[in-house]
Amino acid sequence: MTERWQPETHTFHLRTGEATITLQDVEVIYGLHIDGQALYRVEPSHLSYPQELTRLTGFVPQRDMRGRSRLLRSSLHAHLRLVHLQHPIGEASPQVDVDRRARLYLLIIFGGIMFPNTLGADMSMRYLLFIEDLDQLGCYSWGAAVLAYMYREFDRASMGERLEVAAFSPLFQSSVGMNESKE
Repeated sequence: MTERWQPETHTFHLRTGEATITLQDVEVIYGLHIDGQALYRVEPSHLSYPQELTRLTGFVPQRDMRGRSRLLRSSLHAHLRLVHLQHPIGEASPQVDVDRRARLYLLIIFGGIMFPNTLGADMSMRYLLFIEDLDQLGCYSWGAAVLAYMYREFDRASMGERLEVAAFSPLFQSSVGMNESKE
C-alpha cells in the first residue's frame, strides 16, 4: 500500500479513487478520543526510563533495555506472566498493585499495538509519561495521535526513508479494506 500512498494529501490512490483514514474513522471504529490534550514527546534530561518504569509499575528491567528509552517486549510479557501467577489481581488487591498492573498493560498496548515500531522486538517507554496518572488517560487525544503516527509512518515509507510501515494496523486494515472491497 505504500506505493499507493500520497504524502502530500495523506490519501491512498486506489483503482476506484482516493481513500483516506480520517479522525472520524478513528473515533467511530475504535472509540479513541479525538478531542482533548495533544500527546507530545517531552524528554526531560533528568528522566531515567528504567527508574520510571520501576517506580510506576514495579518492574525492574535487567539487561532488557535497548538504548535509552526502549525495552524488549518479551521481557515485559514474561514479567507480566510471572506477576500474574504469583500475585493475581482480585477484589482484595491493593489499589497500588492494580494501578501498576494496569500501567504494564497500557505500556504494551501503546508501545506494541497503537504506536509500534519497525524493530518488532522492542517497544518505546516514552508512553510512561502519559500513564503516570491513570485518571488523566481519557483527557488525551489518543485517536489524533494514532492517526498522525500512521500518516508519518506511511509518509516515511513512501518517500523511501523506510522499507516497512509500523502503524496501528487494525485501523489501516479496516478503513482501507472497506474502500478496496468496493472495487
